[in-house]
Amino acid sequence: MKLEPECIGCLFNQILKAFRLLKPDISNNIILNAQKQLMEFIIKKDIKNITSPLVGKYLYNLIGNMLDESDPYAKLKIESNHLALKFYKEIKEIVQNSQDPILEALVISALGNTIDFASQHKIDFVNDLTQFSPKDLIINDYPEFIKSLKNKDRLVILLDNAGEIVFDKILIEVLLEHYPYLNIICAVRSAPIINDATIKDAEYIGLSNLVKIIESSPAPGIDFSDISKELTIYLNSEDGMILSKGQGNFETLYGVDIPNKDVFYLLKAKCNLMERIFGVKVGSLIFKKKISGF
Repeated sequence: MKLEPECIGCLFNQILKAFRLLKPDISNNIILNAQKQLMEFIIKKDIKNITSPLVGKYLYNLIGNMLDESDPYAKLKIESNHLALKFYKEIKEIVQNSQDPILEALVISALGNTIDFASQHKIDFVNDLTQFSPKDLIINDYPEFIKSLKNKDRLVILLDNAGEIVFDKILIEVLLEHYPYLNIICAVRSAPIINDATIKDAEYIGLSNLVKIIESSPAPGIDFSDISKELTIYLNSEDGMILSKGQGNFETLYGVDIPNKDVFYLLKAKCNLMERIFGVKVGSLIFKKKISGF
């Protein structure tokens, strides 16, 4: 997806929000300098041919450089993983005891997408978890997902945030219980970027002991100019299916036609742009099958 009018203000606000979160006492001049550098970066690019996540890649690398930290969100990612792991057993029991464990696990996985420090959506994770319901899927292509599962033997999941991946793990465990021959592969970021999950996070929560972990790209989404060979193969394959988690992955797949036609978006709408694209309110849970041009 190319940059949209709603993206510009959001990107500059992300700089402010990031510095206030990571270093509350930082001077306004440093923040303004970072915003100026972002402005210069955007001006130099063809604004009609660059995606928001790729600008985000520059933005968060800039923040890291200015803070002299290669992984400035490292502590917050650990805290997110710890928080999510506290809910793991309780949530898994709820999922297993539900009428449709796969649907329930998908909703939990979508709610886990609330853990996003770059989002403009207010984080109220605990409240969301205690009030979740499958009915909360405002857009629901679950029947299409089950149909694909019955006809495919491979599922590639494009993971998003640390912490969130704990609930993705529950979804994976439930899927393997019902489809034991399903080959599940999870793709994480190839370098630290915001609070997005990396191999280190997947190993920490035990996900790497459950399924194969591959790397995608070093961006808060998919950077097709710097994508791993393995993920390229899966995106270009007409076999298997893909589950894309989160807004960043959606933004880079949106409008891109790829050979794999069984692609599903699972995310929580976190900004006005998602409101416009999906026709839902901010905070809505979305589970939509990708169609040509979407």
